[in-house]
Amino acid sequence: MKASPVTTFILSATLFLASNEQVQVNAGQIKLCAKTEHGNNEPISGANVKCWDDDYNGDDFMASETTGADGCVTLNYSNKPTGWKCWKWWDSCSSKHPDIYCDVSGDCLKPKQTSTKNNHNQKKLANFGNVYMNEDAEFCGDQTWNGCGPEFLPDWLTDIADDVSGFEDQCNSHDVCYGFICDRKRSECENAFKSGMYDECDGDFLCEFLADLFHSAVSSSVGADICVYARDHCTESQRQLCFQ
Repeated sequence: MKASPVTTFILSATLFLASNEQVQVNAGQIKLCAKTEHGNNEPISGANVKCWDDDYNGDDFMASETTGADGCVTLNYSNKPTGWKCWKWWDSCSSKHPDIYCDVSGDCLKPKQTSTKNNHNQKKLANFGNVYMNEDAEFCGDQTWNGCGPEFLPDWLTDIADDVSGFEDQCNSHDVCYGFICDRKRSECENAFKSGMYDECDGDFLCEFLADLFHSAVSSSVGADICVYARDHCTESQRQLCFQ
């Protein structure tokens, strides 16, 4: 018995949707190697690597791992479906594939963020190659930092501030100065912050103008409040240095 055209169409459509909505259970992979910036570019073991899918409405955590003796690490993450149900994609209905970047940090290491692999095919290895790190005593111990902007700002705003300004490293050092160097005056933090940004600008007028705006923002009373909040583990006399 020959099927009617309508029946044939329904069967074809069902098979098409089913083939395009298969759940992908295989894992995607990310690889990078952490090495020292100076000297012989020696491998850094035990560095913390966290990778994310860059989104304006909040970055999606993908995977975390520490580097091995060779300074390298391969991270696995679960792929997402790429079928017709676009709300299951990485970036809802705007992109089937993740925009991958990784943060690399460690005890006494100045944190480093990789470039972003936009719309990276999740079936292929995301290889960031070598990430070169600098030792910095200010980043020793259990510390946190979030780039340019206070912790209460959403990810998409701090991402924009980091990307537009190019001051992410200076902002991270400023975070540490506020919260983990209890015996330092806030004015010293602000001066080091401005000096670091000017060094980054290398004489560019517009860059220095932006640096002045950042410096003015943290030099206000708002900066003092953030400093006090960040030093909740310090003594009262040390918190009072936030007003000096």
